[in-house]
Amino acid sequence: MASDPERTHAEETASLSGYTIELRLKNQLVVLIGGGRVGRRKLPDLLNSGAVVKLIDPLVHPDLPQHPRLSHHQRTYQTRDLATARLVFAATNDAATNARIAADAAQAGIFCCRTDSATESDFICPTHLRRPPLSFSISSGGESPALVAVLTQLLNNMVPDSWQTATKLAGIIRRKVLTERGQIPYNQQVLLKLIDQGLLSLIERADSAALDRLLLKHFGAGFSLQDLHFQLPEGTP
Repeated sequence: MASDPERTHAEETASLSGYTIELRLKNQLVVLIGGGRVGRRKLPDLLNSGAVVKLIDPLVHPDLPQHPRLSHHQRTYQTRDLATARLVFAATNDAATNARIAADAAQAGIFCCRTDSATESDFICPTHLRRPPLSFSISSGGESPALVAVLTQLLNNMVPDSWQTATKLAGIIRRKVLTERGQIPYNQQVLLKLIDQGLLSLIERADSAALDRLLLKHFGAGFSLQDLHFQLPEGTP
Protein backbone atom coordinates (compact mmCIF):
# COMPACT_ATOMS: atom_id res chain seq x y z
CA MET A 1 0.00 0.00 0.00
CA ALA A 2 1.35 3.40 -0.98
CA SER A 3 2.24 5.73 1.86
CA ASP A 4 0.36 8.98 2.42
CA PRO A 5 2.85 11.82 1.69
CA GLU A 6 1.00 14.31 3.91
CA ARG A 7 0.86 11.88 6.83
CA THR A 8 4.52 10.97 6.35
CA HIS A 9 5.51 14.65 6.44
CA ALA A 10 3.36 15.27 9.53
CA GLU A 11 4.94 12.32 11.34
CA GLU A 12 8.43 13.47 10.32
CA THR A 13 7.72 17.01 11.53
CA ALA A 14 6.39 15.71 14.84
CA SER A 15 9.49 13.57 15.32
CA LEU A 16 11.66 16.68 14.85
CA SER A 17 9.89 18.69 17.52
CA GLY A 18 12.52 20.15 19.81
CA TYR A 19 12.77 20.58 23.56
CA THR A 20 12.79 24.31 24.21
CA ILE A 21 15.25 25.62 26.80
CA GLU A 22 16.97 28.90 27.61
CA LEU A 23 20.73 28.42 27.92
CA ARG A 24 22.91 30.33 30.35
CA LEU A 25 25.98 31.09 28.28
CA LYS A 26 27.73 33.69 30.44
CA ASN A 27 31.50 33.32 29.93
CA GLN A 28 30.94 30.16 27.84
CA LEU A 29 32.76 29.78 24.51
CA VAL A 30 30.59 29.74 21.39
CA VAL A 31 32.29 29.17 18.06
CA LEU A 32 30.74 30.72 14.97
CA ILE A 33 32.22 29.56 11.69
CA GLY A 34 31.16 31.90 8.89
CA GLY A 35 30.73 35.64 9.18
CA GLY A 36 28.27 36.18 6.38
CA ARG A 37 24.84 37.75 6.75
CA VAL A 38 23.32 34.67 8.39
CA GLY A 39 26.21 34.18 10.78
CA ARG A 40 26.39 37.83 11.81
CA ARG A 41 22.69 37.76 12.73
CA LYS A 42 23.62 35.39 15.56
CA LEU A 43 26.05 37.83 17.17
CA PRO A 44 23.74 40.27 19.04
CA ASP A 45 21.86 37.56 20.94
CA LEU A 46 25.04 35.61 21.68
CA LEU A 47 26.86 38.66 23.01
CA ASN A 48 23.80 39.78 24.99
CA SER A 49 23.74 36.34 26.62
CA GLY A 50 27.25 36.90 27.99
CA ALA A 51 28.87 34.30 25.72
CA VAL A 52 32.47 34.53 24.56
CA VAL A 53 32.26 34.32 20.77
CA LYS A 54 35.06 33.12 18.49
CA LEU A 55 34.31 33.95 14.86
CA ILE A 56 36.20 31.98 12.22
CA ASP A 57 36.11 33.55 8.75
CA PRO A 58 38.90 34.32 6.26
CA LEU A 59 37.10 37.44 5.01
CA VAL A 60 37.16 40.91 6.50
CA HIS A 61 33.81 42.19 7.78
CA PRO A 62 34.05 45.94 8.51
CA ASP A 63 30.61 45.98 10.15
CA LEU A 64 31.51 43.48 12.88
CA PRO A 65 30.71 44.93 16.30
CA GLN A 66 33.64 45.87 18.49
CA HIS A 67 33.15 43.85 21.65
CA PRO A 68 35.57 42.52 24.29
CA ARG A 69 33.96 39.06 24.13
CA LEU A 70 34.13 38.79 20.34
CA SER A 71 37.29 37.72 18.53
CA HIS A 72 37.66 37.35 14.77
CA HIS A 73 40.13 34.74 13.54
CA GLN A 74 40.72 35.58 9.89
CA ARG A 75 41.34 32.13 8.45
CA THR A 76 39.54 28.95 7.45
CA TYR A 77 38.08 26.49 9.95
CA GLN A 78 40.27 23.97 11.74
CA THR A 79 39.05 21.12 13.93
CA ARG A 80 40.98 22.47 16.92
CA ASP A 81 38.78 25.59 16.83
CA LEU A 82 36.12 23.62 18.70
CA ALA A 83 38.28 22.96 21.76
CA THR A 84 36.43 23.94 24.99
CA ALA A 85 33.41 25.23 23.01
CA ARG A 86 29.93 24.91 24.51
CA LEU A 87 28.04 25.56 21.25
CA VAL A 88 28.99 25.67 17.58
CA PHE A 89 27.36 27.37 14.63
CA ALA A 90 28.29 26.13 11.15
CA ALA A 91 27.34 29.13 9.03
CA THR A 92 29.60 28.96 5.99
CA ASN A 93 28.27 29.06 2.44
CA ASP A 94 29.68 25.59 1.72
CA ALA A 95 27.56 22.55 2.62
CA ALA A 96 30.57 20.21 2.76
CA THR A 97 32.37 22.47 5.23
CA ASN A 98 29.25 22.77 7.38
CA ALA A 99 28.90 18.98 7.36
CA ARG A 100 32.53 18.60 8.45
CA ILE A 101 32.03 21.09 11.29
CA ALA A 102 28.90 19.25 12.44
CA ALA A 103 30.74 15.93 12.35
CA ASP A 104 33.66 17.35 14.36
CA ALA A 105 31.22 18.81 16.90
CA ALA A 106 29.42 15.48 17.24
CA GLN A 107 32.75 13.73 17.79
CA ALA A 108 33.57 16.23 20.54
CA GLY A 109 30.10 16.03 22.12
CA ILE A 110 29.24 19.65 21.33
CA PHE A 111 25.82 20.79 20.11
CA CYS A 112 26.02 22.22 16.59
CA CYS A 113 23.62 24.30 14.53
CA ARG A 114 24.00 24.12 10.75
CA THR A 115 22.43 27.28 9.41
CA ASP A 116 21.95 25.59 6.03
CA SER A 117 20.09 22.54 7.36
CA ALA A 118 17.69 22.42 10.30
CA THR A 119 17.34 18.64 9.97
CA GLU A 120 21.10 18.16 10.29
CA SER A 121 21.37 20.42 13.35
CA ASP A 122 21.40 19.47 17.02
CA PHE A 123 19.38 22.60 17.76
CA ILE A 124 17.67 25.46 15.98
CA CYS A 125 17.33 29.04 17.13
CA PRO A 126 13.77 30.33 17.55
CA THR A 127 12.94 33.94 16.97
CA HIS A 128 12.92 35.92 20.21
CA LEU A 129 10.83 38.80 21.41
CA ARG A 130 12.46 40.19 24.54
CA ARG A 131 10.84 42.43 27.14
CA PRO A 132 13.17 41.72 30.09
CA PRO A 133 12.47 39.81 32.21
CA LEU A 134 9.90 38.45 29.74
CA SER A 135 11.14 36.47 26.77
CA PHE A 136 8.97 34.96 24.03
CA SER A 137 10.29 32.34 21.62
CA ILE A 138 8.57 31.44 18.35
CA SER A 139 9.66 28.67 16.04
CA SER A 140 8.26 26.83 13.05
CA GLY A 141 10.82 24.04 13.34
CA GLY A 142 12.50 25.44 10.25
CA GLU A 143 9.33 25.21 8.15
CA SER A 144 8.65 28.91 7.56
CA PRO A 145 10.92 31.63 9.01
CA ALA A 146 8.86 34.26 7.17
CA LEU A 147 5.67 33.23 8.97
CA VAL A 148 7.55 33.29 12.29
CA ALA A 149 8.53 36.90 11.57
CA VAL A 150 4.86 37.79 11.00
CA LEU A 151 3.77 36.07 14.21
CA THR A 152 6.54 37.80 16.18
CA GLN A 153 5.35 41.20 15.01
CA LEU A 154 1.75 40.31 15.90
CA LEU A 155 2.85 39.26 19.39
CA ASN A 156 4.88 42.44 19.77
CA ASN A 157 1.77 44.48 19.03
CA MET A 158 -0.37 42.43 21.43
CA VAL A 159 1.85 42.67 24.52
CA PRO A 160 1.97 46.20 26.01
CA ASP A 161 4.91 47.41 28.11
CA SER A 162 2.76 47.11 31.24
CA TRP A 163 3.28 43.33 31.12
CA GLN A 164 7.02 43.89 31.47
CA THR A 165 6.52 46.05 34.55
CA ALA A 166 3.93 43.66 36.00
CA THR A 167 6.37 40.76 35.65
CA LYS A 168 9.09 42.64 37.51
CA LEU A 169 6.64 43.56 40.27
CA ALA A 170 5.32 40.00 40.50
CA GLY A 171 8.88 38.72 40.87
CA ILE A 172 9.59 41.08 43.78
CA ILE A 173 6.33 40.11 45.48
CA ARG A 174 7.11 36.42 45.03
CA ARG A 175 10.56 36.75 46.59
CA LYS A 176 9.12 38.66 49.55
CA VAL A 177 6.34 36.13 50.04
CA LEU A 178 8.83 33.27 50.03
CA THR A 179 10.77 34.91 52.85
CA GLU A 180 7.73 35.79 54.99
CA ARG A 181 7.06 33.68 58.05
CA GLY A 182 3.30 34.02 57.75
CA GLN A 183 1.15 32.20 55.23
CA ILE A 184 0.47 34.80 52.56
CA PRO A 185 -1.32 33.43 49.50
CA TYR A 186 0.58 33.82 46.25
CA ASN A 187 -0.32 31.66 43.30
CA GLN A 188 -1.73 31.81 39.80
CA GLN A 189 -5.23 32.54 41.05
CA VAL A 190 -4.03 35.55 43.04
CA LEU A 191 -2.20 36.91 40.01
CA LEU A 192 -5.29 36.42 37.85
CA LYS A 193 -7.33 38.39 40.40
CA LEU A 194 -4.78 41.21 40.34
CA ILE A 195 -4.98 41.37 36.55
CA ASP A 196 -8.78 41.12 36.60
CA GLN A 197 -8.93 44.01 39.09
CA GLY A 198 -6.93 46.38 36.93
CA LEU A 199 -3.24 45.72 37.65
CA LEU A 200 -2.14 46.43 34.08
CA SER A 201 -4.19 49.60 33.65
CA LEU A 202 -2.94 50.95 37.00
CA ILE A 203 0.63 50.35 35.85
CA GLU A 204 -0.05 52.06 32.51
CA ARG A 205 -1.44 55.10 34.33
CA ALA A 206 1.34 54.97 36.95
CA ASP A 207 -1.39 55.19 39.62
CA SER A 208 0.74 54.34 42.66
CA ALA A 209 -1.99 55.06 45.23
CA ALA A 210 -4.54 52.76 43.60
CA LEU A 211 -1.93 50.08 43.08
CA ASP A 212 -0.94 50.25 46.74
CA ARG A 213 -4.58 49.69 47.69
CA LEU A 214 -4.76 46.69 45.39
CA LEU A 215 -1.59 45.16 46.84
CA LEU A 216 -2.75 45.83 50.40
CA LYS A 217 -6.05 44.09 49.67
CA HIS A 218 -4.35 40.88 48.51
CA PHE A 219 -1.11 40.77 50.50
CA GLY A 220 -1.61 42.98 53.55
CA ALA A 221 0.76 45.39 55.27
CA GLY A 222 4.35 45.53 54.09
CA PHE A 223 3.54 45.14 50.41
CA SER A 224 3.18 48.75 49.27
CA LEU A 225 5.34 49.90 46.39
CA GLN A 226 7.51 51.76 48.88
CA ASP A 227 7.87 48.64 51.06
CA LEU A 228 8.82 46.66 47.96
CA HIS A 229 11.27 49.37 46.83
CA PHE A 230 9.55 49.37 43.46
CA GLN A 231 9.02 52.45 41.33
CA LEU A 232 6.54 52.53 38.51
CA PRO A 233 7.58 53.94 35.14
CA GLU A 234 5.88 57.20 34.22
CA GLY A 235 2.33 56.81 32.96
CA THR A 236 1.15 57.72 29.52
CA PRO A 237 -0.07 61.32 29.16
